Amino acid sequence: MRLCPAPWQLQGEAYILNYWLSPHFLNLAQPFGLAPSFLGRLVQVMWVRYNASPIGAYDELLILDHPLFRQRRLSTIPKIFVSTESSVQHGQQLWGIPKELASFDWDIQDRQMSCKIQHADLQFAIQLEKCNTQRSFIDSHYIPAALLKIQQTWQGKSYQFNPSFRGRLIPLKHASWQSNPSLFPDFNQARFINGFYVPEFELTFPEAEISTLV
Repeated sequence: MRLCPAPWQLQGEAYILNYWLSPHFLNLAQPFGLAPSFLGRLVQVMWVRYNASPIGAYDELLILDHPLFRQRRLSTIPKIFVSTESSVQHGQQLWGIPKELASFDWDIQDRQMSCKIQHADLQFAIQLEKCNTQRSFIDSHYIPAALLKIQQTWQGKSYQFNPSFRGRLIPLKHASWQSNPSLFPDFNQARFINGFYVPEFELTFPEAEISTLV
């Protein structure tokens, strides 16, 4: 398959969930690529629907794992599902992102959203509810750079890149999971801090800096 080179310009809508994970939760989640911590830390779970990208529309679910500021490492994407094989191949080869193929079954009605993920013969789901409030603006230029710098390792190489984005946020009132611990961590057992619906966003994925691991 011929790759569409970076940088990529993408547009779509997203649901962003912020969780604080305890040391116990992180220990249980190590099979999903989450590193242990004796303090715990913040992660973001993102459900994304891209309606425009260099490879067409596709859906995505990912964990963005942020380090504590005192830790000498960058943010990572340890677990991610996408809805097209083209996204799998591009994510792995251009940015070292460990994408896996899955199907996404969405049900969106007014302020209610649910989505079911099917991977192989296994599945899990989430239900979300939006607040009836005004939108606020977000731009990655106002977010600490350390939170946005991502580093991945894939097949003996290191990939480092800094996505940028902008959009508007609507708070989420509620998030609940029908979990399957064989596929994804059970975030019902984590502390939900807050969440946001982003009805429209613009995202830039730059070319990664790639180096060979010794």
